[in-house]
Amino acid sequence: MKKTIILASASPRRKELLKRMGLKNFTVIPPEIDESMGKKFLVKVLKRVALQKALAVSKQLGSAIIVSADTVVVVKGVIYGKPVSITRAKKMLRTLSGTNQSVWTAVAVLELPSGRALVRACVSKIRMKKLSAGEIEYLAKKNLDKAGGYGIQEDDKYLTVLNGSRTNIVGLPTELLADMLSKFGIKGKPVVRYRF
Repeated sequence: MKKTIILASASPRRKELLKRMGLKNFTVIPPEIDESMGKKFLVKVLKRVALQKALAVSKQLGSAIIVSADTVVVVKGVIYGKPVSITRAKKMLRTLSGTNQSVWTAVAVLELPSGRALVRACVSKIRMKKLSAGEIEYLAKKNLDKAGGYGIQEDDKYLTVLNGSRTNIVGLPTELLADMLSKFGIKGKPVVRYRF
């Protein structure tokens, strides 16, 4: 029996990555939850937020496989999520400019009606070049919906990937998700080309 896949995310990038994994027949239902995690980074909190997204959407469904994720940028233990304004984005980018960063994503897969869930996290390391005032202005205006105020899929000339999954930096580590989905009998292939 074919399983219905639900993407619990409003992110157009996650939607595109699922398509590129070969999972074309899925439905998008954005969750409505409080995503705040505090200022100090803890992997268990990131995982909890990812699972809460899947659980929030599950209340509307009977039988499905729900995929959800949460991504943050971490520098010296401090979390940088989505900026709430251009002013905040500029401040964030000034802080991140010229630093090494960890991009963490937690992924949750929840099966209904069984309630069986897998939640895992992975990290990628990147280096951001020293940004000029003009580059900060440019990035701040176009990236309010991205953790850290930037997106590697469009802004990789400012970034060097040191190690880890590139699709994790986009917001959905497809290598990890493909492995997780296989545990539920769903085949998906990791995405190599991440540019949109």
